[in-house]
Amino acid sequence: MTLILVFLIAGFLIGHFKLIPVSYKLTQRVMLFGLIFLLMVMGAQLGANEKVLADFGHMGLQAVALAAGGVTFSVLLVKMVEGFIKKAQGESQNASELTGGNEKVGEDN
Repeated sequence: MTLILVFLIAGFLIGHFKLIPVSYKLTQRVMLFGLIFLLMVMGAQLGANEKVLADFGHMGLQAVALAAGGVTFSVLLVKMVEGFIKKAQGESQNASELTGGNEKVGEDN
């Protein structure tokens, strides 16, 4: 873990102080290749692990349940907040119409 942090900090310092001329396209390609390679190696390690393969069905069911619950409750929360925002906007618009639109709501003259 220490080695990973050392390389991360070294990369940050190299980038921050611009010690190496940066080509944005080249950097993006190298990062994409590194990410794809990392995902491939992780997949190979998971595929070679017998315990993971044995529990794959159980983990898949848990993953589906967690994902479905996360999406469902996220959508419900967004709808609830959207309703509160629309209600608040409607109330402020109604108050503005009652005062003739010339005065700000809550201001005393």
